[in-house]
Amino acid sequence: MKQKLIFLAVVHLHVLCPVGCPAQDLPDDAPVEMSRDQWRDTLKASRERANLMRRERRGLPIYQPPTADERAEAASKSILEDESLIPGDIVSTNRGLLRFQGSPEREHRPEDFVPVR
Repeated sequence: MKQKLIFLAVVHLHVLCPVGCPAQDLPDDAPVEMSRDQWRDTLKASRERANLMRRERRGLPIYQPPTADERAEAASKSILEDESLIPGDIVSTNRGLLRFQGSPEREHRPEDFVPVR
């Protein structure tokens, strides 16, 4: 019984959805085969492209991610530009925890931050 249902489902799908790949159909004037010389030319062009890409990649500098110290330094510098700080805010920097004591209206300076004890 199970086999009959599977058979009917397959036949039904085949009738509703005929097998074929219209996106891969070739136009009538397209050559079905490529000559040996055309194949060699295509292969030669592909090798040249690969060699060019290989040479260009060697010329690029290797990316070095920032070190932990560099990231900490950048984060500490960004605190000086944070306009949302108000007196009493505590921030974490590469020098430890600091409390902001400056004015929110003026530009922040390193002296505006004191160590938290």
